[in-house]
Amino acid sequence: MNEDDLIQTTLADDGVIQMAGLLPLLMHVGGGVGFGVKGLDGRYRLANPVMERLLCHDGGTLAGRSESELLPAALQAPLERCDQRILSGAAVASEELDLPLDGHPGHYLWLKLPVLGADQKLQSIVSLVYESPPEQASRTVQQTLDSLRQANQELQRAVVELEQVASTDKLTGAWNRRRLEECVGSEMGRFERYQHPLSLLIVDIDFFKAINDRYGHGCGDLVLQSLTGQLQGMLRGTDSLARWGGEEFVVLCPDTNRATAATLAERLRARIAGAHFPEVGQLTVSVGVAECGAGETWAEWFQRADQALYRAKAGGRNQVQLAPEARGAGDASENFATNFVQLIWRSAYECGDEAIDRGHRLLFADANELLSAILSGQAPELVNPMVDRLLADLLEHFRAEEAVFVAAGYPGATQHIAEHRELVARALATAAAFRAGTQGVGDVFKLLAHDVITRHLLNSDRQFFDHLRRHRSTAA
Repeated sequence: MNEDDLIQTTLADDGVIQMAGLLPLLMHVGGGVGFGVKGLDGRYRLANPVMERLLCHDGGTLAGRSESELLPAALQAPLERCDQRILSGAAVASEELDLPLDGHPGHYLWLKLPVLGADQKLQSIVSLVYESPPEQASRTVQQTLDSLRQANQELQRAVVELEQVASTDKLTGAWNRRRLEECVGSEMGRFERYQHPLSLLIVDIDFFKAINDRYGHGCGDLVLQSLTGQLQGMLRGTDSLARWGGEEFVVLCPDTNRATAATLAERLRARIAGAHFPEVGQLTVSVGVAECGAGETWAEWFQRADQALYRAKAGGRNQVQLAPEARGAGDASENFATNFVQLIWRSAYECGDEAIDRGHRLLFADANELLSAILSGQAPELVNPMVDRLLADLLEHFRAEEAVFVAAGYPGATQHIAEHRELVARALATAAAFRAGTQGVGDVFKLLAHDVITRHLLNSDRQFFDHLRRHRSTAA
């Protein structure tokens, strides 16, 4: 392996940017140019023969040794100043020194250059030393700097292009997993230092396998590209979109708490559901949302968002689900509203009486409509009619339900009617407090989703289901 190849291989093995644009300028082995690379510990890792002859008067090798071990104190100070300029971010630093070569004194120009890694952090320092007559030193320095500046600009353009290729998904142009995880590390560090909220969305295309099976993988690729464009057009400037794999995307949301992230997720879901995709027509997505918790690892945070996505899929798709907070903190009414991102009606909830089942389905729809208004931040004047409709539907449902189970001779009718009256009184009081501004719309949703639907419709009402079925069977 020749010397040029050795240097380039060493640089590549050390994980630094290959100086392909500079090496032709620097490596004139036959022209008396000394070239060496040292680590940030000050010790040289490699050097060409000219550099070793300039510094190693004992005939040894330069690798593993530092300038302070080989040069007199008078020469160490200016070279240390060069190093400090490079460490401070300078693109080049230079000094003119008198050095003996093979016993003969000579005036040399010593250039130092930074070698940056793929993360743009300093990895090594290059030394370039060549003889320059004093009367020509100024002109030589300027010519060299001009050449280096031009080569450095070309190198930086190449680095930008290579970084772009290395950090983006080839099919969609979104970030790839590697780039996302780099950003996640930085944002989680900022979260730990400054306690700025940080949230994550996992977006998954519903029934994507069916799209590939029906239309072919080429069409599936076009769908992924179209969806990427839709998502990027709806995200905020601070959000970052990455393709996690297959039909799954991740949105990183700095300075965003879980309620705001839920709002964003619902907007994305609704816009995608209403969009037209030329390849397949309509398309829906399911979304899992989680806010990063204090002391939480990336794997733990991602797993909570992934579990929320699984609930969205298992619950019927085309919906958002929000992960519980990592440590159980936060306002109870907000947590409850955001955890029930969408209430899904199931056939198991039916009692067999059409009037009762219709009323239950209507209250589920009212709850989802109210939640959508909460997540989209609609003004109170638009929410008020929803609250009025919710109360009217609740009153009508209770009236119809009572007529059914009283006619069927349900033994617990009196107690159940009393529960209705208590729920109605609380609903009216909560609605009045909402209009007066003493309670938020989240409290209205909590009453409907938790007290009316979860506790009453899905628990208390089931106590008379068997009685109604037996009554219908006897009547038949």
